[in-house]
Amino acid sequence: VLVEMGCVGICGSDVHYLVHGRIGDFIVEKPMIIGHESSGTIAKIGKNVKNLKVGDRVAIEPGVCCRTCNYCKTGRYNLCKEMIFCATPPVHGSLRRFYKHAADFCY
Repeated sequence: VLVEMGCVGICGSDVHYLVHGRIGDFIVEKPMIIGHESSGTIAKIGKNVKNLKVGDRVAIEPGVCCRTCNYCKTGRYNLCKEMIFCATPPVHGSLRRFYKHAADFCY
């Protein structure tokens, strides 16, 4: 879905990337958009999206997992090795006007 951002929080990890350019093994090597605590309004949906419609207000779960590994299938998706996390290099964050995100991680 495409979300028109309404509010984006800046947390300690965002500040850490700005000040230190890294958190552990995640290194900012080129300009990166920060922000991952966010909400907004659905502006567009893909043809297969059934759980949301244009105009819905949503909060965004910033981590999108693989959905297929054992961790994901047992409800522990936060441990997924394939996790893609908003505002964690090389993935840009949501501090922008529009942000594209997986529909099943918008609530």
